[in-house]
Amino acid sequence: MMIWQRFSLRDGLYLGFCGTFIVIARAALRMHLHLTGHSMFFNLFFLLLARGVVRRFGAATLAGVVAGLLCMFLGLGKDGPLLIVRYGLLGLIVDLGFALYPRLAYSYVACFVCGAAAALTRGLFLAVADLMAGMETAVMIQHVLLNSAMNMAFGAAGGLLVPPVIKRLQSSGLIA
Repeated sequence: MMIWQRFSLRDGLYLGFCGTFIVIARAALRMHLHLTGHSMFFNLFFLLLARGVVRRFGAATLAGVVAGLLCMFLGLGKDGPLLIVRYGLLGLIVDLGFALYPRLAYSYVACFVCGAAAALTRGLFLAVADLMAGMETAVMIQHVLLNSAMNMAFGAAGGLLVPPVIKRLQSSGLIA
């Protein structure tokens, strides 16, 4: 069974919209704010929100893959097909967080931790890119640590916005 066959049309539309909103936020934030990792705020907000509303394993991963495909097709990044892997990995970490703690979307602490953990994956891509560029080890470690810390801070902040939105959607009757 293919992964998209497990989702209803409503779930698929919602995940597609969340992936599209990640791309819209990325396009809007192409202006230079001179803040490392600021895109993780919206990335993790929408991925955690997607998984909080669509309660099936793979929902955040699918939203991340949609975002990666759209970014690749629109040319919003230098990574090409690796954008799909990058966003998909963020979604996979969010899905694993929900697998470990199913009520993650309702807990501020859990969303904070999951957002920071998912944002930490960006450091892996930075380390690989720095190694391939032949960067000196001490400089590479400083670069990866600084960028990872900023990504984690913005990812955790984006995660903190999810519980009130989920609770509001639930009290309005938009989600079960």
